[in-house]
Amino acid sequence: MRILFHVTLTTMLRHFESVLLELADRGHVIRIASHRSPEIAPPAALVAHPGIAFVTSPGRRGDEWTTPIHELRALRDYIRYLDVPFKSATKLRARALRTAVKAVTHDERLHLVHRCPRCDGRLVDDEVGQMLRGFGKKGVRNLDSLLALMERTIPSATVLEEFLKAEQPDLMLVSPLINLGSYQADFVKSARALGIPTVFPVFSWDNLSTKGLIHVQPDAVLVWNEHQRTEAIEMHQVPSERVVVTGAPRFDEFFEMSPATSRPAFCQTHGLDPHQPVITYLCSSEFVAGTEPQFVSRWIGEVRSVPSLQSCNILIRPHPRQQRPWKKFTPPAERVVVAWPEAINADQTLFDTVYHSAAVVGLNTSAQLEAAIVGRPVLTILAPEFSEGQHGTLHFSYLLKDHGGFVEVAPDFETHRQQLAAAVAGRYDPAVIRNFVERFLRPRGLDSPATPHMVQAIEGFAPAALREPSAVSETHR
Repeated sequence: MRILFHVTLTTMLRHFESVLLELADRGHVIRIASHRSPEIAPPAALVAHPGIAFVTSPGRRGDEWTTPIHELRALRDYIRYLDVPFKSATKLRARALRTAVKAVTHDERLHLVHRCPRCDGRLVDDEVGQMLRGFGKKGVRNLDSLLALMERTIPSATVLEEFLKAEQPDLMLVSPLINLGSYQADFVKSARALGIPTVFPVFSWDNLSTKGLIHVQPDAVLVWNEHQRTEAIEMHQVPSERVVVTGAPRFDEFFEMSPATSRPAFCQTHGLDPHQPVITYLCSSEFVAGTEPQFVSRWIGEVRSVPSLQSCNILIRPHPRQQRPWKKFTPPAERVVVAWPEAINADQTLFDTVYHSAAVVGLNTSAQLEAAIVGRPVLTILAPEFSEGQHGTLHFSYLLKDHGGFVEVAPDFETHRQQLAAAVAGRYDPAVIRNFVERFLRPRGLDSPATPHMVQAIEGFAPAALREPSAVSETHR
């Protein structure tokens, strides 16, 4: 079978590397398409595999609908954030508004403000939202239905059809698909016009509730767990029979890791005291916490005020894409170090860091999931200055113990200090963490890697005559 995988950025391939390699090993021909030059080299194993090739695709449809369809989708993506589930998602709504404003004004305006936000102004997102809500729930739904109808009436793009005809895929994968105002939906539209099955493997745990809509329905949506299945059906109107729960392949390699160094060697490398426990702080993205170093300085003082934690080691691991603010960070106490990530994706350094930690703390970051895989207790504290990046996102609650997750959440530092001291002392339930990992990352079974399940799902949506690798024609090899 010949498979075309369209991605907006080749850096996203890190989440699907194991799946693509497995498909290629099974005899399928993989063509990875993107219109952008890679910021970072694609995974070396994909580049080296003889069954995998990289091609350049058109970036946009290139006809009279190119700009209007971007405007339409950006508006629909903003309207979704007026719905009840997103009532508290002010930051997400503001981001969607900025994208819509840029689209409709053709980049003449980057946002709507009373005064420039750099001069202590503010976005008028609330005013825009209140105006549209003035139509009432039915009116907003009618407006969304109108835009959705317009989407359905816009034809497939000739230039994309020509690209697909030249590639001759038997099946197309597409991700992330739900960027705000995404042009990627046009690839699904053109594939549908040519009768090419399309499969959308969800890129990350938060994408279905923090980005845009699925504007053109693919034949299948592959999700991690039941949370995402519900999001796909209720938020994106994907027919339930098209949603397949596979687990999260991106973590399969992490599940198989073991520590590369002993605890004494690890502590020596980072200048830590091997006789004291290690508490690791996992930093969040800029969107969640733009001024995190200042918060962490205060957090360190609060931790060290606990008698049992006064001598503990504190290791801070910056977010891979938010390292610059930490270059100027001066540790406010002894045995506090910054450990720089060596890769965008989870790697051996993250595994060793979490493995040798007694407890992990973070505001709202996917690295909390890796900590759960290792079986370490994870804690968070509700920080008012970052509330939009915590409770202002739906996926944050999925991790919390109060919502069936595993993360201990504290409303204030007093509670957090107590919880952290207990966790470092070993007073936590490993079964809660283990059960969450199985439900959220490996719903087919804790010992059952997700990669084979996603591969099987992809093959299952191919044309019947091509579902077995033996049926791949020589012309497609």
